[in-house]
Amino acid sequence: MADVTTSRASCLQGAALRLTLALMLGCLVVAGYVVAPVLFAEASSHAQAGLLAGAVFKVCNQGLLVLGAAAAAFYWQLGERRKRIWLPLLILVALVATNVFALTPIMVELKAVAGPMDALATDDPQRQAFGMWHGISAVLHLCASLCAVWLVACGVVKRPVKA
Repeated sequence: MADVTTSRASCLQGAALRLTLALMLGCLVVAGYVVAPVLFAEASSHAQAGLLAGAVFKVCNQGLLVLGAAAAAFYWQLGERRKRIWLPLLILVALVATNVFALTPIMVELKAVAGPMDALATDDPQRQAFGMWHGISAVLHLCASLCAVWLVACGVVKRPVKA
């Protein structure tokens, strides 16, 4: 009976891990590659679209940090110790944390000082600085997305079936 209980618990933990990884990928893809482009295509101004996109990214990125901690806990509970599993998860969390705690405050400060970026000339130093930091943030988001794809595709712990 203990083996059945352990097997069920392991199965539930594996399912929770798969769900957590899928949610992480979903947050990255929906925010960055669905919501943001739609906002910039449909909003009345780029400033409004940027404000809304920033709010979406803030919520998604905070959720990603929590989901990253949950995925780590599930991996640990399942006894997963291989670097090929932990490294992409750690990279993903580090990239998201860098966006949240380093790049976003810089971009918010630049917008607070300069106002709406689309009102500035294209050669304005404030607009160019914002564009640079935004580009770096987008590359980090892409790399985090690729880590999430890898984790969903290859990062689920396979347990041997007992006869």
